[in-house]
Amino acid sequence: MAFSSVVRALGRSPLMSEMLTKLKRQEPVKLSGAPRLPKGLIASALAQASSAPLLVVTATLEEASRWAIQLEAMSWSTIHFYPTSEASLYDPFDQESEMTWGQLQALADLLTATNLEKTVVIATERALQPHLPPVEVLKDYCLTLTKGLEINLKELALRLARLGYEKVPLVEMEGQWAQRGDIIDVFPVSSELPIRLELFGDELERIREFDPANQRSLDAIHRLVLTPTDYVPLILDVLKDKDLVDQLFPTEALEGLADGIYPEGVRRWLGLAFDNPASLLDYLPENTFIALDEPDQCQAHSDRLGEHIDEHWHEIQGTENREQGTVNR
Repeated sequence: MAFSSVVRALGRSPLMSEMLTKLKRQEPVKLSGAPRLPKGLIASALAQASSAPLLVVTATLEEASRWAIQLEAMSWSTIHFYPTSEASLYDPFDQESEMTWGQLQALADLLTATNLEKTVVIATERALQPHLPPVEVLKDYCLTLTKGLEINLKELALRLARLGYEKVPLVEMEGQWAQRGDIIDVFPVSSELPIRLELFGDELERIREFDPANQRSLDAIHRLVLTPTDYVPLILDVLKDKDLVDQLFPTEALEGLADGIYPEGVRRWLGLAFDNPASLLDYLPENTFIALDEPDQCQAHSDRLGEHIDEHWHEIQGTENREQGTVNR
């Protein structure tokens, strides 16, 4: 916490009081020509003086990672690096699992934490675009386990399968679960370590982290929130309810879906499944401080994304029109 005292001192300064007064009037505060370090100190001081979480928005993932390293020294107890994709919304493939898991780590904390005032999230401007299921949909899909909870093993197995977890003999990586008698191991994609659930009869007696290398139990925790392993199960469930699955996916994909194999590119149907897809902003409280780093660069990257999506859309439309013309002839 090399800069924690500096942040506290800035928070008590007259300059911060003037800035906070301006922000309360819904007026932006602009820092022109300042390097990243002073911007980080001032943003941290403003947010912490108001007991509010902080969202830092950058133009690139590289710059976001530099902000994350810097903010670790500024009295934040929880720092989330929220990864984002450079792909078009119409790409027929899903983003890498590691990227989705990184997003779910941040979202799980934002959904379940009772106090976010010492939390900072760093993301690119792509995080401001609608790319997530609505907040209540993801929240209802999550499974919360607490010490003392009564558990039906059959129902738990079905719920884990619905969330996308794979049953294996030994848990070694994210998205897996295993059972040995009254002990259930699960590796949440929103956690750094796998979790061991120890039952006494039907009661959840202990919840502990464990080391996947040697399988030894570690620190006890009192509450576990299991998110889906991907956004795909949520989207598919809604598409099924709307009777759209048969229209959107070829026969071979439907056959795989019956065997629990998700078709590729499901996330491009997010807007069809939900009337109002969410962005990262929807998962943050209203009092969140937002620091927009280099707005011109963020705008330029956003414009390029829009151009890329527009070109991709017209390319898809052109292909479909050519195929339709061939069929008509």
